[in-house]
Amino acid sequence: MEFNARKRTELEEIEDRILAPWGVKSAGHNKTRQTEENEHDYRTNFQRDRDRIIHSRAFRRLKHKRQVFLTTTGDHYRTRLTHTLEVVQLSRTLARSLGVNEDLTEAIALGHDLGHTPFGHIGEVALDRILKGKDHLDGILDTQDYGGFKHNYQSVRIVDRLEKKYKFDGLNLTTVVREGILKHTRLILKHISYPDWQNDILKMEVQNSQSVEGQIVSICDEIAQRTHDLEDGLRAGFVNVKEVRKLPIVQLAENQQDLIEEFGGADVEYFNVLIKKLINLLVTDVISTTLENLQVYYERNETLLPFNVLLVNFSTGIYPLQAELDRFITRRIIRRPGIGWTDEMAIDVIRKLFKIYLKKPGEMRSFPTHQFFSRYTSMPDAHLNPKLRDPVNDEFIRLIADYIAGMTDRFAMQEFERLVEK
Repeated sequence: MEFNARKRTELEEIEDRILAPWGVKSAGHNKTRQTEENEHDYRTNFQRDRDRIIHSRAFRRLKHKRQVFLTTTGDHYRTRLTHTLEVVQLSRTLARSLGVNEDLTEAIALGHDLGHTPFGHIGEVALDRILKGKDHLDGILDTQDYGGFKHNYQSVRIVDRLEKKYKFDGLNLTTVVREGILKHTRLILKHISYPDWQNDILKMEVQNSQSVEGQIVSICDEIAQRTHDLEDGLRAGFVNVKEVRKLPIVQLAENQQDLIEEFGGADVEYFNVLIKKLINLLVTDVISTTLENLQVYYERNETLLPFNVLLVNFSTGIYPLQAELDRFITRRIIRRPGIGWTDEMAIDVIRKLFKIYLKKPGEMRSFPTHQFFSRYTSMPDAHLNPKLRDPVNDEFIRLIADYIAGMTDRFAMQEFERLVEK
């Protein structure tokens, strides 16, 4: 008997047989890449996209980027990388249960947070204020709108332009993966204007992903955040078990799933079981609700793809409960009084680095990823006038944002110490 490796065409045939009608097949998506490429012999298009993201530098940097707690706080708190891996795991579970493309779902999940800044969401806020003209950096910049900053837009900019591993800019991903990455966070269409934006095929007028796979990643991002932020907050002592048990969604998990019977009484044992039960409750609810929504959609529409409505969602009973949990986490853990100094520190670091790079482009020593970058780093210090609005300056200011956004927490602090505190 002769054993042979499965060819890509055979894998595509398997997809045709096993995927649900609402699943995206990988065949034909090679033509949606921005640069033409030949098909691979034994990998599907979405496998290639997944592999390119995993091997990117931006993906590796996620291990040293803050989720909620600074990466120096402790070894067991989530980082942006471990958050991403949890989103991948939840997304694959949902994808398999709903009969959609696991490779596509995994690729979107792996790439969804590539554009996150150092120091978590506060870094995103700081860059957005600068690029919207709300923070003119003590008079260095004019109060002009440079297009703003959002991590999901930045994730697409990374995979489209900033990564450098091939003969083309970026990773040259398929459109459906890029669209899923962009829309894992509901789009903000006002005051966001990225340069060289390829929006013609990303359907910007539709704010949610048009694939079930993309919508799965979006909701799994929320589930992962709700549950691991709660667990990290419990572990850090920011909240206690007594107050967490007052939350209706926790009471529902206890009552419906015999949670109390599974722990021996210690708080740490309780919240370990609690997180597992909450995840199961939320994922099970999304699966059943999504199937109901697909049934209704299918009865009303002749074709299933692309979807212009949100189908992957919580039920009407669970949605307000998980939203209440989110508000609790935001109030008691993420914005807890007494830890605001970390946000203040992050804003100060980003602002001062931005000001230095505006005056001294050559200090951005490890950013060879942009085809125009060399002409800036070779310029004399303060060669450009940041207050002068022209395409060259606008591009330069965006590149500084690219450079800072790509930093890890650790590298940002090292640069701050090297350039500001020396």
